[in-house]
Amino acid sequence: MRKPIYSSTYRVARPRQVVVPPARALPRPLKRAFWLLLLLAVSNAVTHTLFNPRLSDMSAASAAEVATPDDQLYLLSEAAAHIPNLPAFEAKVREIAMMLDIPPEWLMAVMYAESRFDPAVANRQGSGAIGLIQFMPGTALELDVSPERLRQMTALQQLEYVYRYLFQVQQRYGPYASLTDLYLGILYPKARGQDLCYTLYARPSQSYRQNAGLDEDRDGRVTVSDIDRHVRRLFPTAYAVRLAG
Repeated sequence: MRKPIYSSTYRVARPRQVVVPPARALPRPLKRAFWLLLLLAVSNAVTHTLFNPRLSDMSAASAAEVATPDDQLYLLSEAAAHIPNLPAFEAKVREIAMMLDIPPEWLMAVMYAESRFDPAVANRQGSGAIGLIQFMPGTALELDVSPERLRQMTALQQLEYVYRYLFQVQQRYGPYASLTDLYLGILYPKARGQDLCYTLYARPSQSYRQNAGLDEDRDGRVTVSDIDRHVRRLFPTAYAVRLAG
């Protein structure tokens, strides 16, 4: 017979069982208070979820941050739903980042913020923007391509126009200095290099309504400071990456 692991000189204390009385054993006033408190807690949780428009975005971005392995391109796993050939997409992203002299993490972050890597997604607020970085119709025409043609492209094909646009902005306004600066290049290039108080969109304009989710402090203005706080909150990993040298 196998000898016991513990010597006979030691006794393992058996945990004391705590008996919780069933709800029906509680006095009626306590039962009523218990159910009221439970109902209040559930109601508060549901209300917080429904009326916090940034909660889902923050949760999704936080989950993506945690789920990214060290040896994989930042947020690449989040692209799998829309991009069948992830290795080719990753290689192209790294190539574009190198040509623009920016970290690939920045490029992945802004594409995730604008489209969740869906090359055919259209702006829900009716601006007409479409694609990986939400090309506006006028911007598409400047790049010699129609919005409909962009919508029909794969993400890999559309990356070429992502590069053309970002290179064009870089040539006009100078090198990209940070994740915030790159995102401003997509949202409102004229805001690049401006101070934190510079206003991109203000209430009650249509452009503000279409971008109200970027108003971090809910003061009726989307400023450079709001954009900086927005990307830092959603993409702390990419935000922390700095240019080499």
